[in-house]
Amino acid sequence: MDEQRPARADGADETQDGHALTAVQEAMEPSTTSSAMAFSMRSLALTVLTTIAVIWVLYVAQSLLVPLIVGIILSLVLEPLVTGLTRVGLPRSAGAAIVLTALTAGLLGAAWQLSVPAAALADELPAVARRVRTMLARTTASRDGTVANIQEAADELATVTDAPPARDRSGAQPVRVVEPPTRFRDYLLTGTGIAGQVLLVGFLVFFLLASGDLYKRKLVKLTGPSLTKKKITVQIIDEIDQQIGVYLRTLTAVCTLVGLATWLAYRSLGMPNAAIWGLLAAIANVVPYVGPTLVSLAATAMALAHFGSIGTALTVGGAQVVITSIEGFLLTPMLMSRSARMNPVAMFVGLLFWGWLWGAWGMVLAVPLLMAIKAVADRVEDFHAVGELLGE
Repeated sequence: MDEQRPARADGADETQDGHALTAVQEAMEPSTTSSAMAFSMRSLALTVLTTIAVIWVLYVAQSLLVPLIVGIILSLVLEPLVTGLTRVGLPRSAGAAIVLTALTAGLLGAAWQLSVPAAALADELPAVARRVRTMLARTTASRDGTVANIQEAADELATVTDAPPARDRSGAQPVRVVEPPTRFRDYLLTGTGIAGQVLLVGFLVFFLLASGDLYKRKLVKLTGPSLTKKKITVQIIDEIDQQIGVYLRTLTAVCTLVGLATWLAYRSLGMPNAAIWGLLAAIANVVPYVGPTLVSLAATAMALAHFGSIGTALTVGGAQVVITSIEGFLLTPMLMSRSARMNPVAMFVGLLFWGWLWGAWGMVLAVPLLMAIKAVADRVEDFHAVGELLGE
């Protein structure tokens, strides 16, 4: 009995120490929770400010980044051709020069061949506009009831508005602002700027093709001495090359098929300038969703003005919709690897964002940029959530 008393005393002391420790933890818990919340708020604020700063830099540096990204994408497209020429013994610089010369000659030849139907389409546009205006006038004249009354009231208001303003009591003459006519110099400056950007992109593509994997090795070296970081960097670069390469090859093949199918369909329907419409459909297919929709609407309006039949116009627009649907739901998923696919919602939001940021060029470059972001996010642990949002 006497030997058990110290044990009970020790147990009592341990119990008291446990209660004291619990009390201390409960006292410290509110301060720890508040510290964690404060840290979380600071981290969120820092993330938001960083995102705003990055978007601002992207917007300000548009004139620099857009040609750079276009040059990188073109170099990725042409890289297999240059590599094939180097395997037969040609230097990379000579292979790059040959590939760029052949590409330029092909584009100029295609533009020369299509210049005649393009001019015919341009000459037809005023007549089409007059036909559309006449059809709208007939439609408006055939209306009755409230719509006709509203139109008559609008015409009366327009007549009153077009009347010359009366002089005020001071006798001052009204001032009329006349817009200066557009000068040839403005067109010349615009064309010179576009030609300069094309020339700069051409030189950039040449240097990237001639240098080979030099900059890839430099990027790997800049990551530091850590073997893990170098391995992750190599994986990211290889995955970007693979995914964007698969996308660009698929896009080239799909756009070619869409253009040919559109040309054949419109030619069979008797649509004038079917070759130009095929070219427009192929180019517009670069921008998902938006491009084919605009071509379909424009072709429908042109067919309505040309044939004067709503049924024929809907047939022309429906043919474009069928071709685009087959491409989007069957052909592209079959040719595109699963790793390069993204869910439609993320792609559409990306189109809206890059289009808002960089305009038309942003919509063209949106998909390659999203693929590059997804490749980085899938390899970097801190950005796995972004990769999950972009993936299927």
